[in-house]
Amino acid sequence: MPRFLSPAFLSLACLFSTALSASVQVNAPTSAPGDSVVTVYPNFMGISLELSFMNYYFGNDTSSIPVAVLNYLEALHQRGAGQPVRLRVGGNSMDSSTYVPDQQQIIEFTDPTASKDDQPVTYGQVLFNIMKTTSDKVNSQWLIGLTLRDPNSTNTPLVASDAQKILGDYLDAALLGNEPDLYSAHGQRPNIANYTTDDYIGDNWVAQQNLQKTPTGDFLSLNKLAGPTICCFWLFKAVLDSGWLQDFAPHLKYLTLQHYPQNNCFGHYPFHLDWYMSHTNTVILASWQSDAFAYLGTVPADQRKPVLMDEFNSASCGGIPESNMFGMALWTADYGLQMAAVGYSAAYLHTREKGIQYNLFDPPAGDAGQQNGEWTTNPNFYAMLAVNEALQSSGGQAAGTKVVDLNIDNSVKDYAAVHAGYAVYDVSSSQVQSLVLFNYANASLAGTDFQLPASLFSSSSDSQGTLTVRYLTASTATETTQVTYGNLTYAGVTDGIAVTAPSTLNSAWTTDKEVQWTKEGGATVSVPGPGLAVVFVGGAASNVSESATTANGTSGSGSASTSGNGNGTSSGKTNASSQNSGAVANGRGMSLVGGVAGAVLLALAL
Repeated sequence: MPRFLSPAFLSLACLFSTALSASVQVNAPTSAPGDSVVTVYPNFMGISLELSFMNYYFGNDTSSIPVAVLNYLEALHQRGAGQPVRLRVGGNSMDSSTYVPDQQQIIEFTDPTASKDDQPVTYGQVLFNIMKTTSDKVNSQWLIGLTLRDPNSTNTPLVASDAQKILGDYLDAALLGNEPDLYSAHGQRPNIANYTTDDYIGDNWVAQQNLQKTPTGDFLSLNKLAGPTICCFWLFKAVLDSGWLQDFAPHLKYLTLQHYPQNNCFGHYPFHLDWYMSHTNTVILASWQSDAFAYLGTVPADQRKPVLMDEFNSASCGGIPESNMFGMALWTADYGLQMAAVGYSAAYLHTREKGIQYNLFDPPAGDAGQQNGEWTTNPNFYAMLAVNEALQSSGGQAAGTKVVDLNIDNSVKDYAAVHAGYAVYDVSSSQVQSLVLFNYANASLAGTDFQLPASLFSSSSDSQGTLTVRYLTASTATETTQVTYGNLTYAGVTDGIAVTAPSTLNSAWTTDKEVQWTKEGGATVSVPGPGLAVVFVGGAASNVSESATTANGTSGSGSASTSGNGNGTSSGKTNASSQNSGAVANGRGMSLVGGVAGAVLLALAL
């Protein structure tokens, strides 16, 4: 097996794999995982939005929030069992922008010569008002960015103060600094040749002292800070054990990271769709900071914080041409579940201005905040619905679930394996609640049979029963529009309300299936290639229809009404250059980790 598999090799594997195996065995542990696996919740996958393009998605004032966006959020809310939808506004642009409280416009661009991947703006209180109104209408909570480019900035405590005053409990946390490990590379510390974790700790002390003296009081006492939000050059463990975690843990709510599989900031990239459709590559990608997760298991309990991937997508700087294809949706679901399995408590998929390849959904043409027309939905959004629904617990919102990679067909290590899967254990019962089964074979919807063991049903008092199976499918891995999940599709939809998928769209895989199981023989679930199936082992699937996903309670457009109160629970000194094993081109991080096969490119956010 070559250390690096070419796209051509993987294409052949995907095309011909079904000839090698028409049936695969699923072996799930009979007991639930222990404390080494984190508890996650069905709002695991959230949306990250770039500050400079917020009005493309949320309008220019509280009266112009697009109903389509509220409908998208309500769909996530319902698939997430009523948990608050996770939203984040930030990115490079928030780290470079200035808050002007009395500015009447939500966003004003300030540098026409700025890089398209870091466009500074000024923004006013109207932004926070829009965020609050959104959360009033659809139960949601926000992460916001606080700049650390100037730790003495008087703007930072002002942002924190007004955000808390306006958003209240809707403000989940504030991320202090965005990708500080790139500050030197991006010229953000021109007087420091190599901005290190020691420098970063010093800047934290300054900024946090200022956050104790905001116009509305001590923001630090709210324990709503998050960090370090590194992406590329620093090792997470090196930051944690440098003294940073010990010093600042009392005021931290989350530990945060950002990471992209590869860098497309310069218009060239080594990995294509085939790379993403290898489960082995996904496993390697998620192990990026495995030493840090192991280290967190050894620190005192009061220093352990949930770890969030607060920004990710298929490739930095807007993605690659394949980012809006169905195969990438399968990768998004796979990577999301893999992150849950290795220790992340939530993951935020990034979205930018209209036309960016990796966007979840795209606004209509027109000026930002003034669009009248058709919204379009990309395949990645379906993946979010599937993952969040698969993580539901039968024990109620507070119970949570734990995710385990089943290593089907040795897919953790075998690059040519085209089948993968996860078991989701209900924390309240310690039983398998659901399975998520992947078929990466690009085989025009030819099915592979997954054999489920009888042990999955041994706790039932019945000798037989039925399972509901819900499919995420498209006819090919390169499909961009004709996608279905659970008998619903956004193909041809313009208002963010899914409709019943026509039977011709994905043939036999469009609707949910009822599969028989017995205590003696287990069950057989067929999964189309390409596609995934969510198998609801511990209970019925959510009853979500197209009329249930509209934020205003109707099947059409209009003013959305309040939906939830937004106060739900949340998943409750190393030298930088010495850590960079690759090269820096014009300040954009791009380094290979340890020369591992299928290695991960460390890439800039955006």
